[in-house]
Amino acid sequence: MMPVNQFWMRPLPGLHRYRTPTRGLYLSGVGTWPGGYFSGIPGHNTAQAVLQDLATGRIATTS
Repeated sequence: MMPVNQFWMRPLPGLHRYRTPTRGLYLSGVGTWPGGYFSGIPGHNTAQAVLQDLATGRIATTS
């Protein structure tokens, strides 16, 4: 792993907070921070980002 693909640059610069430019599309898995092993932490962090976006109205639920 190169330093350019670590920390806030994982998997790409701008996608380190699990959100993508497409509204409602999130990244998760070993390719996201703090991935590289199987721990479940990236999934937890992605779920927290989704819950935060739901609470702030950035995304809406459909009924």
